[in-house]
Amino acid sequence: MLDLATVRLEEFAAYLGQDFEIVFSDGTLPVKLIGAKQWGPDQPPDIRQPFSLTFRVARNLRLPQGIYKMRNAQLGEMELFLVQVAGDANSSTFEAVFN
Repeated sequence: MLDLATVRLEEFAAYLGQDFEIVFSDGTLPVKLIGAKQWGPDQPPDIRQPFSLTFRVARNLRLPQGIYKMRNAQLGEMELFLVQVAGDANSSTFEAVFN
């Protein structure tokens, strides 16, 4: 299982385009990791570089921002704070930020 306190961008970037799931008590919602990018100025090697992850759901829905249990076949389960950042008639986009 990932240590979210120390995980780095590169560990998620390897899974761009792959499927994840948001896990609810009554089922799962498939999402795809569509973005993994650094933000802010470069940090020294011993300090984690802040980064963000972008996930897309292939349908229009609204989820309140909050901590969601997520799962990926290779990375396992994790809890991420997701914020909805976009939506249209066909999809919804969520972001997780790591400081």
